[in-house]
Amino acid sequence: MRYDAIVVGAGPAGSTAALTLAREGASVLLLDRASFPRDKPCGGGVTVRAASCQDIDLAPVVERTIMGARFSLRLGPAFDRRYDEPLTYMTQRSRLDAHLVEAAVGAGAAFQDGESVRSVEVAVNPDGLGGSGSSLAGAVTVRTDGGSYAARALIGADGANGVVGRATGIRPQCEEAVALEGKVAYPNGVPTDWRDFIGLDFGWLAGGYGWVFPKGDHLNVGVGAWKYAAFTLRPKLAEFCCRYGFDAGALENLRGHHLPVRVPGSRIARGPVAVVGDAAGLVDPLTGEGIHMAFMSGRMAAQASLRLLAGEADDLSLYQRAVDRRLQPELTVSRKLQELLQFAPPPYMAVMRRSGKFWRLFCHLIRGELTYLDFLRMIGPLRLAVDVFAAIAQRRRLSRLTAAR
Repeated sequence: MRYDAIVVGAGPAGSTAALTLAREGASVLLLDRASFPRDKPCGGGVTVRAASCQDIDLAPVVERTIMGARFSLRLGPAFDRRYDEPLTYMTQRSRLDAHLVEAAVGAGAAFQDGESVRSVEVAVNPDGLGGSGSSLAGAVTVRTDGGSYAARALIGADGANGVVGRATGIRPQCEEAVALEGKVAYPNGVPTDWRDFIGLDFGWLAGGYGWVFPKGDHLNVGVGAWKYAAFTLRPKLAEFCCRYGFDAGALENLRGHHLPVRVPGSRIARGPVAVVGDAAGLVDPLTGEGIHMAFMSGRMAAQASLRLLAGEADDLSLYQRAVDRRLQPELTVSRKLQELLQFAPPPYMAVMRRSGKFWRLFCHLIRGELTYLDFLRMIGPLRLAVDVFAAIAQRRRLSRLTAAR
């Protein structure tokens, strides 16, 4: 069967791309190897910033509205900070992704779940569908367990190790973090003191943090770190649970996942193929949050595909240029701030605890009322100090990584 575009992976990035294409009248096939609804390892937090760039009402799948955060340093005493407006919406990926797919299908996209992609072929030109060649400037053929599909554009939204990236060689260079999470079940509802608060603990995980995210009937509890420290996550999670009084042995649905952080300039598009979301390494380094960038990159890839389909572009390079111009500068600043936080977490926590202005600034960032670039402009000459100390922190981290190997 022939389509204008094929999207592989029905997570937030893929469904957003399919929805954008379908709304503009393109014939689009959305594929996912899992049968829906399906769950995925993910904290399930949709920041107000992320929600504001999605024109679908997410209220039907929101389980908690977060108004504050409970901070701690190295499993020490905690302190609470509350804001007077929502910061983040808590959901579960099984519900969020099904909701987004439903919207894409409602707009006209064809959806086939439980269908794994086995191969991807890129033809030299549209008349050579299914053929192979050295150029990636032509059309694509996607072969699955269920059949063969041809299209003029292909968007890979199938994760950090997705088949689209492997088959086409579009695999951006990434620094990899890993996370381990589980559920603390509360069938009668989560404790009152967690219902509109998240928990964040810093300073004892290499490049990451521990978290507690409340849902409707459970708490999502997890820890994350750079990949070289992956072997520490299981004992660290047990420590974290002990700190908050959770029984680590009773955690349900324990699972790990990768968090790819793109190296700026890495290829995410070639010819009629592009990768988005986690497949493109578009994860916020400071927070580890990927849904905002999934929404943004999915829409950008779809817009570039529409230009290709209209004959206004020869390939999807417009997508990569859009990401490098609009998204990557934000991610680069976030990366510097993450290096600084990991280099010296006590000052961060001290300022967060004592400065209402700093807390409000943090809230404005989470809500999307300020960007990371706005933050740099606000601190004026101090931005030079951010660059210098972030570089020092990076060198120290890389030296530890070399020693770990």
